[in-house]
Amino acid sequence: MTKTLIIYAHPYEKSFNHAILQQVEALLVQKASPYEVIDLYEDGFNPAYSKEELALFNKGQALDPLVFKYQEALAACSRLIMIFPVWWADMPAIVKGFEDKVFLKNKIYQETKTRRLVGRLTNIREVLVLTTSAAPTFYLKLFCGNVIKKAMLGHTFKAIGASRRKWLNFGNIGVSTAEQRQAFLDKLANKI
Repeated sequence: MTKTLIIYAHPYEKSFNHAILQQVEALLVQKASPYEVIDLYEDGFNPAYSKEELALFNKGQALDPLVFKYQEALAACSRLIMIFPVWWADMPAIVKGFEDKVFLKNKIYQETKTRRLVGRLTNIREVLVLTTSAAPTFYLKLFCGNVIKKAMLGHTFKAIGASRRKWLNFGNIGVSTAEQRQAFLDKLANKI
């Protein structure tokens, strides 16, 4: 299994996140590497739990058919690439909701009697998170809790069974030059 799954979360098709998505797709095509894109906004994914959905969580069930579609895609990939902006030093609500609603107990992970989590997505050998932010990357890491690396990659993706986990951020997006953005896109060739 060498399929790459891309989870994309940005509502504006002229954003730099979209340029990152296009570059990743072009690199995968160039390498003849099969891939699938899930665009959370395009799908109309609702990240918020309803009372009825939350009642099903401990049973590993859901009401949203997209949850099952996403779970199947995760189970069929060996590499996961996530592309989204960092807003307020964290992932957007739609990405957090993806984790909350798709990473279901007894489906994506199990809980032992000692409350330790055992991930079932051991097929995912690499997670690469590509983000953009208004803040400089060092600021996110040193002063904002390093949420993407610590919480998302260090806890959540580790808990679901993904082995290698990396984060690459393009900071200072609002004051970046076209040359700096192109250099970031060019650097992706070494990551994909």
